[in-house]
Amino acid sequence: MEKIIKNAIRCKKCGDVIESKTVHDMVTCKCGCCSVDGGKQYIRRSFTNSIEEDYEELSEIIDDDKQKDT
Repeated sequence: MEKIIKNAIRCKKCGDVIESKTVHDMVTCKCGCCSVDGGKQYIRRSFTNSIEEDYEELSEIIDDDKQKDT
């Protein structure tokens, strides 16, 4: 099972780094181009044009099963 350590993106339009820290914590960059939601429970993105144009993924996710094996 995957575990979300950090749920964040960088907007390619305005440069804002935005992070959702709790469930239903929707955060939008200052130019309104993209948003991040879900905290460490789920990852949800909203964007204006396309993933490639609007944001860079900065989230950190680990495979919790592999962590238990070591």
